[in-house]
Amino acid sequence: MGYFDENEEKKTEEGIEALAGEVSSKEEKRLEKERRKEEKRLLKEQKKQEKLERKMEKEGAYADLPEVSMADLKKAAADAAEESRKALEEVEQEEQNRNRKDAPSEAENATETETEAKDEVAEAAESAEEEPESKKEKKKKKKKSRKERPEDVNIVKDLLTLIPYIGVVILICFLIVTFVGRRTTVHGDSMNPTLQSGDSLWVNMLAYKFGDPQRYDIIVFPYQDDVHYIKRIIGLPGETVQITDTGDILINGEVLVEPKKFDRIRSNGIASSPITLGEDEYFVLGDNRNNSRDSRWADVGNIKRDKIIGRAAFRLTPLKKFGSID
Repeated sequence: MGYFDENEEKKTEEGIEALAGEVSSKEEKRLEKERRKEEKRLLKEQKKQEKLERKMEKEGAYADLPEVSMADLKKAAADAAEESRKALEEVEQEEQNRNRKDAPSEAENATETETEAKDEVAEAAESAEEEPESKKEKKKKKKKSRKERPEDVNIVKDLLTLIPYIGVVILICFLIVTFVGRRTTVHGDSMNPTLQSGDSLWVNMLAYKFGDPQRYDIIVFPYQDDVHYIKRIIGLPGETVQITDTGDILINGEVLVEPKKFDRIRSNGIASSPITLGEDEYFVLGDNRNNSRDSRWADVGNIKRDKIIGRAAFRLTPLKKFGSID
């Protein structure tokens, strides 16, 4: 059942009247602007005509013209101005008539637009009331789960991708430690000043699988079951080695000039007599020549090639001395 709201109807009429008044006010301002523009144009023409008259009067042009002709000229100018004014009034009248016809339709459109807006607001309010609170919560939970689910999948996917790489790294480390090299620690001062007690070294176990040991290489070899020595190669297979009472090292009867300077040897041991090395034997000394148990002593003697574990290639620690060993 419908009802009539007097206040609502009154507000609508007031809105229509206000809209019509606003349209009329805008049109009046536009017409006033055009009227002033036309007045300025007429005033400009009048000034132009007066200027022309003064010029003609100054040059004596009026002396050659009859008085009737001058009056006719002024009248013609006045008639032209009057015709322009009438034409402007006719244009203004037509605009006013057209606006009076259009004003009601514009007001009706405004009323219809206002009604439609009210209906849309009412429909939105009804739909909001009809939707239960539980549905809103379910939608929020679904959106949240959709956002979180891809992140979980990505983390698991990344972990699965990393597993093969981790396995490869572990395998490479195992192969290096087992077959390529091993880590060892220096104990004692027999290799001072080149190596100090506590230095951590990496021993290359493949160094002599593809090549022969060279003079001045630092090698690791077993002394007893659980003890390994680290010394420097001085004599090569087939050479004759002797250490003189003055501390000189003779290789095949000639004094060996070493690239590094070490302390002069005071104890030559069994090397006081010439020692001829076999085809697979090496003569070794410690860099700390007067505090080293090496090939000068019978319990160590010459080192056979198949007893050499590897070449000391790098110093791992201390870090400030990290690098190759020479």
